[in-house]
Amino acid sequence: TGPASPVLAGGELAKTDSVSERVYGIDFPDVSVKDTVRLQLHMLQDELKIRSVKSVIGGSFGGMQALEYAAQAGSIKSPFAVNDENNRAAPFVRSVVPIACGARHTAWQIAISEVQRQAIYADPKWNNGSPSWDDPPLAGLSVARQIGMVSYRTAKGYEDKFGRTLKDDTTPPYGAKAPWEVKSYLEYQGYKFLSRFDPVTYIKLTEQMDSHDVGRNRGGAEKALGCVNIPALVLGIDSDVLYPLHEQEELASLFPNGELKVIESDAGHDGFLLEQVQVANYISDFLSSHD
Repeated sequence: TGPASPVLAGGELAKTDSVSERVYGIDFPDVSVKDTVRLQLHMLQDELKIRSVKSVIGGSFGGMQALEYAAQAGSIKSPFAVNDENNRAAPFVRSVVPIACGARHTAWQIAISEVQRQAIYADPKWNNGSPSWDDPPLAGLSVARQIGMVSYRTAKGYEDKFGRTLKDDTTPPYGAKAPWEVKSYLEYQGYKFLSRFDPVTYIKLTEQMDSHDVGRNRGGAEKALGCVNIPALVLGIDSDVLYPLHEQEELASLFPNGELKVIESDAGHDGFLLEQVQVANYISDFLSSHD
């Protein structure tokens, strides 16, 4: 369910040829990471009848959700707690692996999200907050994605991959018409993204990421996670610019039964996607060491 979900009138889809009138769009309500995980927990227990979850593993936005799983269902005092085979109280979630995230979205991360949103707002088709679903602000969304692609990597990663390479022998090799390889890469990433996302959903998801604060209304992050005794493996990337390693160091210290492992990579935040062998080894060792 999201901005692209259909609006029901009397249990039926709205009878109109306009997509904008058939979906929630910008009117979709604000949802926090905490809200999302609470709904998922109810779906797991109430609908799927899952009795216990061995581990919740997630990176970036998924890591934020993993933290919420720990805070909401990683304690025997949780309303989601269950009874084990010996009829003793047990946490519903038995371990977590948050990757490349922090205990809260910081001013740095909110700023990067906001610049991406501003790129969409600057597109004339944003229409002062009333975009048409039939003709959305895709140019702004493309630029937003390109901004994100820069924040996911590192200066060294870009230099190693692109350097000052041009796609052809344009003369002079600079100026407005210079066909930089890195420019072509970013433009392609922006274009490719348009088939997977719409501008309103992108805005709503970045706003949900900005809601992330595991300590909100729980007395702070230390109190929120200090009572979560399940095993927690925190993975961080040594070159991550978007979610710096010191945030994962803090996270690991907040869990009473937490440990930190560092992914070595020049790829920045995307290292948790690209360094698959390191990530797989850390996770498999952790899972085999805990029930």
